[in-house]
Amino acid sequence: MNLSLNKWQQDWDSGDTGRAIFNILPKVTLNPASWSRESILFATGHGPFPSYLYRFRFHHSDICASGEKGDPLHYATSCHMTLSCHFTKPSAENTQIWWKTLLSNKLSRINIAKLVSFLMQTTELAFLSPKRKDIGKKVNYEVIVSYTSSI
Repeated sequence: MNLSLNKWQQDWDSGDTGRAIFNILPKVTLNPASWSRESILFATGHGPFPSYLYRFRFHHSDICASGEKGDPLHYATSCHMTLSCHFTKPSAENTQIWWKTLLSNKLSRINIAKLVSFLMQTTELAFLSPKRKDIGKKVNYEVIVSYTSSI
């Protein structure tokens, strides 16, 4: 068993994928992280975010309606549509520790879950074009996120 964990750790240390999660959880373990689905979507960026959906052509752009890149950090710190869910935006040199601290705090994870749930429920607001061409267009992003999570 110990040999398997060592091999897994070596693969995790030298891997190319999952680096965002690696920066938060650098050590492999058989005990799962106590994160909700929403926290996982937020941490991986594989959620209701234009930056992710654009990669699979489920959204016309990776830009939020506010004109900035629609990634988890944007929605959690600076998007005007998610003001009630905002966290303090980290400086560039503190971004990695910000992610680690945020996701290791239970109250922060509860607020992340609220943020991601809000984005999934209000897609017509969160995914409007900055040029406002798609007002009224409704897409079921829950289905898209489920589909892309299985890819």
